[in-house]
Amino acid sequence: EAEVYAMSNALMGFMTWLALKWGENPKSKRSTYLVFLLFYLLAMSVGFHLGTILAFSGIFFYVLMTREKGFTDLEFILGCVGVAIFVADATIYRNGQLTVFFLVVYAVTLVWLWAKQRRFPAVATALFMLGLSVHFYLMIRSGHNPSIDEGDPETWRNLYWVLRREQYPPMDVTARKAGILFQFSHFNSYFQSQYQLAGAYVSKLNVGALIPIALGIWGMVDQYTKDRRTWVMLFVTTMVVSVGLIVFLNFSSSEVRERDYFYSPAFYYFAVYIGIGAASLLNELKGLFKRRGGNPAPALYGFAAVLVVLPFFTLNTHYFTHDRSNNYTCPAYARNMLVGLDQNAIIFTFGDNDTFPLWYIQEVEKYRTDIKVVNLSLLNTPWYIKQCRDNEPRVPITWTDDQIDRLTPIHTNEGWLLIRDVAVRHILRANNWQQPIYFAVTIPSDTFAPYRNLLEFQGLAYEVVRREGQNMVDYDKVVENILHNYDYTSILDENWKRDRSLYLPPHTEHLIQNYAAAFFQLGVMQHRDSLYAEAVKSLEAAHEIAPNMSPPIQLLGWYYLDSGDTTRAIQFYLERIESQPNNLDMRFRLAGIFERTGQNVESLEQLEYILRADPNDRGALMAAVSMALRTQMIVKARQLLAEWLRLHPDDTSAKQTLEDIDRQLQSGTPATGGQNN
Repeated sequence: EAEVYAMSNALMGFMTWLALKWGENPKSKRSTYLVFLLFYLLAMSVGFHLGTILAFSGIFFYVLMTREKGFTDLEFILGCVGVAIFVADATIYRNGQLTVFFLVVYAVTLVWLWAKQRRFPAVATALFMLGLSVHFYLMIRSGHNPSIDEGDPETWRNLYWVLRREQYPPMDVTARKAGILFQFSHFNSYFQSQYQLAGAYVSKLNVGALIPIALGIWGMVDQYTKDRRTWVMLFVTTMVVSVGLIVFLNFSSSEVRERDYFYSPAFYYFAVYIGIGAASLLNELKGLFKRRGGNPAPALYGFAAVLVVLPFFTLNTHYFTHDRSNNYTCPAYARNMLVGLDQNAIIFTFGDNDTFPLWYIQEVEKYRTDIKVVNLSLLNTPWYIKQCRDNEPRVPITWTDDQIDRLTPIHTNEGWLLIRDVAVRHILRANNWQQPIYFAVTIPSDTFAPYRNLLEFQGLAYEVVRREGQNMVDYDKVVENILHNYDYTSILDENWKRDRSLYLPPHTEHLIQNYAAAFFQLGVMQHRDSLYAEAVKSLEAAHEIAPNMSPPIQLLGWYYLDSGDTTRAIQFYLERIESQPNNLDMRFRLAGIFERTGQNVESLEQLEYILRADPNDRGALMAAVSMALRTQMIVKARQLLAEWLRLHPDDTSAKQTLEDIDRQLQSGTPATGGQNN
């Protein structure tokens, strides 16, 4: 994200500056060369991000609003048609024949204009094509068949596929993935956060960002009153990269990661308005002091110093969450994923976050290059299947190129099989147990569901084994991997406590939950083998890594109790209840601890609290009734059942229990403790 959007924003700013330089003397031939340079840079920028072209939206209107220039408005518009065809072909539709038709008509028009000595459109288009030509390097690079060769652009068709970003389908802005008000609100939270000087959000208003945003609005108004042409250029560009992208990108309310980086050009251009506003404020103050007859210099220097210092408050506010120094979670995760795999293994991964780190650690650090990483998302594409078949280390695929090109999803009685599902089945069959095959734990369970009974858990991966079973675990490998092989740098310190000196972004927090799940699995196995102290340590590590993960929280108190630490067991659940008073599950767990330690009154109090909060919790009812009966609080048991039957008169089992209690009371059975209730 950083390398792509930083380069994109830098070039967008440079192109806007070039337009301003052209506008200083638009009639000269030398200035026209700057416009030609703009067309070249537009095309060249596609190499790192297609969105860089959006900077041209404001420049387009700026050029048209300039009355006297070295070319006509019509020539300029025609020169832009080629850009428009390319952008439309890459984003709006996927009809290559329509694009060819437009290009033929456009080429004929350019030739006709050239004959009429109207050469600006042809030169601009030629330079745009020259800028696109830098991508021909991809054909040279791909022709050498490097290990990472996405899209395999060594043919014209594949190169076209890469340039169009065909892996992303055309956007349908009419089918909103979330409410438009939600999408604008989401953008607004990103927007305000960019300029936050201090403090936190108050309702929908980020008070800490008011000063920079106010300066930006001031700058917008000031520029409008003083230079309408440059205002249009900057304002149109800002609107396109903010409002335009909100509508076009159409983000849902459940994106896999934060999407603020898509709007970085909007933040960048608004920062220009902040700069204009700051300069305008100083000019206004200068005029004010002059009108009053005073010396403006000292005050202006003071205000200027304050304005210069303001960004450092933003730096201070956001530095901790943006600092990546000493954060080694990514390479450590990659090593951990590969370290426990057998020689010459194949491991299936799923998305970017569990694939790119592995590619890095293999290609750059040359670690475990014997292992073949197979990305299931890419395995839906013919070019990737062919690369897996042909590139070392090879994957056992016996299909021919023609067979691969003709692969399509298959409908079965169990539903649709995607190309990747068909390919995985083929690989497993063709492998015939010759190479070890693993599925990364990051793969959604429904993807490897057909092989669930053949998978053996080993830490961060499941191995496909010959025997069948339910929830199989290789205990020795799990212990070896989790306790000895895996590196928890940047996550746990030497005491197995969470390293709070580093900030891990949400998608990293989500990824390291796989460590917590592995520790939890280990702890369960250790507890099963009566290794209670070891089980506690494993669950504590899981809880440190993922404090909100439910399974470790559910069991950790019980494991404390089994290890002999009754006080810690009770305290653990009390701490959870203190932070979440309405967490009824924690109260139920605490009631069980109280029961096992003979604190029956306290146990019953927790169960009654649960029933008051949730009168429909039958499990809590039966536990409370059972507790009351065991401790001879028969009247209390009867009260609980009577209240339950008042709300649930059709519960025949509860009714039968109540009748049994009534018979006991009528027969004079002692009710020790019940009378005291």
